[in-house]
Amino acid sequence: MRVKPVVLLSSIALSALPTHYLNAAPKLQMHVYEEVPVQLPPENQVVGKAVEPERLRVHIYESPKKIAEKNTPWLQYEKADIYLKTGYRRDEFRWNKAGLGGQPNILSELTWKDLEIATINFGSTLYTKENWLVNFDFLYGEVYDGKNQDSDYFGNNRTQEFSRSNNGADEGSVMDLSLGFGKRYEWLFNERSRTRFEWRPMAGFYYYSQDLKIVDGYQTLSDDPRIPPVGPFPGLDSSYDATWYGPWIGIENLFVKQDAFELGLNLKYHYAFYDATAQWNLRSDFAQPESFTHEAEGGGFVTEITGAWYLSPRLALTLDLHYQKWIADRNGEDKIYFANGSTVKLKFNEAEWESYGISLGLNYDF
Repeated sequence: MRVKPVVLLSSIALSALPTHYLNAAPKLQMHVYEEVPVQLPPENQVVGKAVEPERLRVHIYESPKKIAEKNTPWLQYEKADIYLKTGYRRDEFRWNKAGLGGQPNILSELTWKDLEIATINFGSTLYTKENWLVNFDFLYGEVYDGKNQDSDYFGNNRTQEFSRSNNGADEGSVMDLSLGFGKRYEWLFNERSRTRFEWRPMAGFYYYSQDLKIVDGYQTLSDDPRIPPVGPFPGLDSSYDATWYGPWIGIENLFVKQDAFELGLNLKYHYAFYDATAQWNLRSDFAQPESFTHEAEGGGFVTEITGAWYLSPRLALTLDLHYQKWIADRNGEDKIYFANGSTVKLKFNEAEWESYGISLGLNYDF
């Protein structure tokens, strides 16, 4: 039987076409073959039986482009990186609260100064082919040196100070956890040298914690018989655990010379929900281990200057500088838990946190 093609476009021929033809092809292709009856040789003919033509046959199939789209994962990444950094951070932290009924306006103030912290930081960034990116970042630090001052006042605006102790704060830890999402926008300066500028609007969520300690007590002012006399006093092992958490938005700006170096400036604003729990271990009239809690709202600004120098196309040496300033001074509440089960609420004025840091690390692309 002889076959007369009406449309002849085989899958083999289709696969050999250029890409722009495939992209222009319809989603479905059709092959139609017309079967034409052929006169059989006399020796193969059956006496008394007519040869009937076969009906048209239709073949419908999906285009190669449509099949490829079905087999393509919904999320394709262009590249990803992992990084590991070690560094140094220096923190200043303080909080104060008012007395019963708001008098005095500052009853008690705690200050941690010159907190020296050794940090380790690791994370990863995923870059998609659609120029989206996702970043996960984790930092942990150990406090190895620091000072604490605890002052109490009878008068407003830090007047009539009746108690002051200057103590050690060379214990404790910090932890930072952040998840961010963003979009990359690129401007190519020089195609030959592969130099470009990247602008990345970002947003995400964070959780930062500070486990601060007060040890090695030393009373420097004592005008109340209920407090220890001037001099060292034993047994001080109090703690103040503060947390800052909420959403953040930011801008990352990056100047890149491909396979040579990167320089960046990052700016972030964090909306802050502030919570803290304290254990004052020498106050027998306070409940243990939860002596009082603090709540407030505020915000924080974080600035980072980043640098990376490529040791190979995939491996880079990084150097980062950090500065951050935080304050929580809205809707503050101080809740004291007494040993007899009663509680009292006072006004929590504010918590302030300032930090400087530097880190050195490695970044690997894969």
